[in-house]
Amino acid sequence: MLPVVSDGERETVRSTTVEGTDGPVAEAARAPTVRVHDALSIAREAGFDALADVPIAELLDRLATAGALFLGEGAPSASTDSLEPFETYRRRVTETTGLPAGWVRTSAHWLAVGLRHAAESLRAQSPTGELDVYGDPTYTRETTVGLAFTPRVRALGASMPANDPTVYAWPALALGMRIPIVLRPSDREPFTAIRLARALLAAGIPPTAVHVLPGDRAVGETICREADHALAFGGAEAVAPFRDDPTVETYGPGESIAILGRDPTDRELDTLARGVRRAGGRACFNLTRIVATGDCDPDALAEGVADRLAEADAGPLHDERTDVPGFVDREAAVRIDDAITAIDGTDVTAADRETRLVERAGAARLLPTVLRTDELVPEFPFPFVGVTERERSALPDCLEGAYLAVAIGDDDLERRLVRSPAFRKVYGGGYPASVDLRETHETYLASFLYETTTYDPA
Repeated sequence: MLPVVSDGERETVRSTTVEGTDGPVAEAARAPTVRVHDALSIAREAGFDALADVPIAELLDRLATAGALFLGEGAPSASTDSLEPFETYRRRVTETTGLPAGWVRTSAHWLAVGLRHAAESLRAQSPTGELDVYGDPTYTRETTVGLAFTPRVRALGASMPANDPTVYAWPALALGMRIPIVLRPSDREPFTAIRLARALLAAGIPPTAVHVLPGDRAVGETICREADHALAFGGAEAVAPFRDDPTVETYGPGESIAILGRDPTDRELDTLARGVRRAGGRACFNLTRIVATGDCDPDALAEGVADRLAEADAGPLHDERTDVPGFVDREAAVRIDDAITAIDGTDVTAADRETRLVERAGAARLLPTVLRTDELVPEFPFPFVGVTERERSALPDCLEGAYLAVAIGDDDLERRLVRSPAFRKVYGGGYPASVDLRETHETYLASFLYETTTYDPA
């Protein structure tokens, strides 16, 4: 049974079966809601104090070691006995989420990179650009102003998603800032959370600072409500209860967007197609909407993206070359297919296939889709994008905001996107080639875990 991890590993009376594309994959413990109170209490007291006792440099070394252990690197030892082989973990994630093998491996790599390079991320978030403020919080500005960079919270909670293992890097970085974490993993994919916790503990992170509580949605909601501060990931329904809660950062849906003020070059089209296809189309940074304005021809734009998505591979999910994800729940795929059919527009990719919904290699698939439409389409968990047209004068206010925005061919619009509070990350000239964990994930962790205060020592 996959355990509860809270000041060590614990089994529970209740458990649930984690289903996959070929049937049951594992049994997972179900933490009762009362366990949330215990975990937060331990984290705030013993966990916070235990992290404070570890020098920052050593703490970051332990995070780097955890990253290597997560990938199955390093010599086996008694402390790593609970870590199953990486390939077993990878297969379980693929089978329970439908994420293709290549992306699970890539995403796990980026999670490990985040842990290995935690020092760089913490420097980027430090008011001085140095790490020492996480240990000795005092610093000066303009030679005479005494300040301190001090924790605002003693524990960070999070309700985590199943779409992409990389997102676990963000709460894990809180440990490098000496803030304990209490996480509820998705029912569909508890494997990343448990593996990460085991890697962290094997690397020497204090057990009182790492808590993973598999359980129903009420467990995640309780963590978010009762933690000092929390992260809530998921779709619109999952994050809706926390939208107006200032102590909860909500992530999702991403509905990321690209805006083009002229016809794209071949290279720019390649980056846009990558933005639709990456991560099986399931990450917050995937492009959901592409908007043509100014001198950009929306029909030619849609055709160009569709031509490139036609190359996507819908082979076996355990094949490293496969791009197109599967659906464990076929009825969910049917509902999505029906929802797209109901959108007023033209499926530009329809010419390359008979139907969007297919059965391939034992799993339901939705093949990549480019919809030429006048609507701003919603986000769906496969490579899907809507191409629309808007008057330049209405941009960006008419776009409803996005996690990530790409601007091509309009420098003035690019600057307006940067200044708009509705767009969290802006890239000019094309979709980014990779995720840089020194960048914000909508905002920096330090912006709500720490605060700058006045300190004038004696």
